Amino acid sequence: MKTLKLIFASTLFLILGSTAIAQPSAAQVKKDVTKTFPGAISIEVIGNGETTEEWEGSTKMYYHRRRVKVVSKTSFDKQLPESRAIVEGLAVYTKQGGNFVYKKYNPGYEELTGMPPVDIDAINEMIKNNICKLVINCNSVVAQPISNWYMTKDSKITWYSPTSFSFKIDTLTIKRWRNPTTLDVVEGKADIRFYRDDMQSDWTRVLDASGFTRVRDLKEEKYTEEELNSMSYLNQVTE
Repeated sequence: MKTLKLIFASTLFLILGSTAIAQPSAAQVKKDVTKTFPGAISIEVIGNGETTEEWEGSTKMYYHRRRVKVVSKTSFDKQLPESRAIVEGLAVYTKQGGNFVYKKYNPGYEELTGMPPVDIDAINEMIKNNICKLVINCNSVVAQPISNWYMTKDSKITWYSPTSFSFKIDTLTIKRWRNPTTLDVVEGKADIRFYRDDMQSDWTRVLDASGFTRVRDLKEEKYTEEELNSMSYLNQVTE
């Protein structure tokens, strides 16, 4: 029994040692990620990372991945001095011999900060005038307050470049005609992305199909055919 315990302990040590030895320190990760982002303003290593054993074909590989947040100047910081590019992703290491060697940085979440304020009134005027063309297929959708689709001072804005941003509406409820006696009450969301030609231009375009997305059906409502025919629909009141 004692021999079996020694064998088990030795085997466990070999397995753990093969994956845990020489994992890079936070200081080493920062140094390695700087190779990918030589102009970074700050590099923050988050957590202790994860080591995994993976098969690539017939070859067993050991990977160590560490979350890293990088803040850099933008390519347009001369025009927008406060702008910053924030990237959060994974520093990826592969095991070679008894050490983990930096392989690459896999970006995940990206955003821009320090961007100029958006003219909310101009955006809402654009939505108001083009809701059926840019935001939602208005056919068969019962008319509702257009203000439901408006940007507010609290709207979450995501910048992709100085000429593109989007804002999200987390929850929207619409009523859509299904047949002559039934309306479907549908819950959805919207992520509307805008474009302009350059930093001095007005916002003039919206990404096709970037508006309303159905999340789930809430219920159905029954009416007489006459009642449904007497209702107003978005395409009737906005075009």
